[in-house]
Amino acid sequence: MLALLVYLLFGLALAQRALPSHRGAVRLWLGLVFGCIALMWLPCIPAFFCGFTATAQYIALGAAGLGAVCLWSVRRKKPAPAAEGPSRLRLDPPSYDELTGLLLAAGATAFCGYLLHTHVLLPHDDGSLWVGQSTYGDLAMHLGFVESLYRQGAFPPEYSIYPGQLLDYPFLVDAASASLRFFGLSLRMAVIVPSVVMLFCVFYGFWLLAQSMTEKLAPTLTAWLLFVFNGGFGFVLYLTGKYSFTDLMEGFYITPTNLVDEDLRWVNVVCDMLIPQRTTMAGWCVGLAAIYLLVTAVKKTVTDGSGRREFLVLAVVAGTMPMIHTHTFLALGMLSAGWFFAFLAKARRGGSLRRLLENYVLYGAVCMALALPQLIVWTFDAASSGNLLWLNPGWVHGNMNWLWFWIVNCGVVFCLMLPMAVLLRGDDARLFWGAAALFVLANIVAFQPNPYDNNKLLYVWYMVTDILVCRWFYGLLDRIRPRAAAWALAGAVVVLGTVSGGMTMLREAVSQYQLLSGSQVEAADFIVENTPADSLFLTATNHTNPVSVLSGRNILCGPGMYLYYHGIDYQIRESEIAQMYWSGPAFEHFAEQYGVDYVFIGDAEYANYDVNYDYFSQNYPLIYDRDGISIFQIS
Repeated sequence: MLALLVYLLFGLALAQRALPSHRGAVRLWLGLVFGCIALMWLPCIPAFFCGFTATAQYIALGAAGLGAVCLWSVRRKKPAPAAEGPSRLRLDPPSYDELTGLLLAAGATAFCGYLLHTHVLLPHDDGSLWVGQSTYGDLAMHLGFVESLYRQGAFPPEYSIYPGQLLDYPFLVDAASASLRFFGLSLRMAVIVPSVVMLFCVFYGFWLLAQSMTEKLAPTLTAWLLFVFNGGFGFVLYLTGKYSFTDLMEGFYITPTNLVDEDLRWVNVVCDMLIPQRTTMAGWCVGLAAIYLLVTAVKKTVTDGSGRREFLVLAVVAGTMPMIHTHTFLALGMLSAGWFFAFLAKARRGGSLRRLLENYVLYGAVCMALALPQLIVWTFDAASSGNLLWLNPGWVHGNMNWLWFWIVNCGVVFCLMLPMAVLLRGDDARLFWGAAALFVLANIVAFQPNPYDNNKLLYVWYMVTDILVCRWFYGLLDRIRPRAAAWALAGAVVVLGTVSGGMTMLREAVSQYQLLSGSQVEAADFIVENTPADSLFLTATNHTNPVSVLSGRNILCGPGMYLYYHGIDYQIRESEIAQMYWSGPAFEHFAEQYGVDYVFIGDAEYANYDVNYDYFSQNYPLIYDRDGISIFQIS
């Protein structure tokens, strides 16, 4: 915890120095974001030279601590009276609107903290570890990445579930958790603690972004509610009796925001994006800060020719993003291009065209100087080896008409957007149409094998559009008399836009599923204590695998549900595993080829393969045999 605090103080000092003219609440939020970036990135820099080891962690922590001391101790020169912006290293008191957002963000973070408590390796009395509905799938992969980074120390890391393949999935949020493992946090707490900070940054960051774009409390509040509790009209299926309340509370993914059989795929951001998808959580934490800086920088530039400072800070933030979350980095690039062209004519009329061009060139140059090495080392290789870019018109509308799909799924925001798109004028129209390019492209092109993942782009579009819709809608309500009718319409929009999300969040709060049994946990503990950290295990490919999830050791081949969608051609190795469990000669051949050190035999292996137990027991020492789990030592 102390190490995390040092990084956050470093981030706060950076924000104070880099953006002194911004309000204290904004600098507080951006400082926390900068601290999270430092936690993810600083240990990786020395890790290239000395591995992801305790040495690298203390070098990074020392650099952050020294940086924080220097930034906080150096005094700013007092500006001349005519200088723009206050000179301060103070945190001015929040306004009523900012305090409202702070309280709401704290409440949403507390709810997510409860979900993390119940959804991330919650121990039961029998030693088993439990998760929730949303974390039953993705969490196991992230846990394996965290533990393999912590235990093995190789950098750049390889897939622990497919050794020999560079880990080109955005892994920095898991690297942050691995760093905290070196400072005494358990695996469970190393995942939960930084997640709480990042989730707060998402919730408060969205509020501050909405506040800067709407400039009023009511549309800001409505936009925030429609983002956090997002959902379409799927609740109608429950009101009409097609699905029951029991189905909702006991079924596995039978919620009004995630029901594939009914083409309901516009999932709730809390339950299906932020809690289970750690890279998306980190990406939005950083991405919302980048969008705020981009909107501010563009508006300042075309208004009075300023904005250079915001563009420079934005360039550095954006440059760190590819291995934090590639989708958010890509979405930011699309927004940047869309808003450049959208504001081009205004800049020309106002005489700030040259300044806009200069700022964009500077932004692009600094950003790509930081981002390009990441793209070359990791992203381009993944894009060339996997089916990560293909035409997919219509996204995932299934059997529905495309327009009806978006009305049903996106709900009131999409319905209000349709007339707004025709009537909107001024800077709001420029922001809307610049962001609309992202929506159009994500509906035509798929950027990964799983088209569902395009929602990681579409939700960035939704963030901006949601805010603009609420600003426009409340502009209409201001003209309605009596005021009671206007507030009734506003209330109806909030209810219709949040009830599906609220139902989904209720279901998520009570969900619980066993990820690993007590006997599997004991076996993993044995492996950690009695085998080398870089050992290679032959196991089944199930995702509930104690070897890959808890021990940080490599397994020959992991779940296709992960590897396929990461563009890895794993089928040959997967088929070889069945031969290795049954045939002695096949085992000896492939074990030598891959360098297998241990063979793990448990329930999943017996269920999926014809295991020749006698062959292993007659040829290799049995080093663990308890509760139906056997481990044979090969090398």
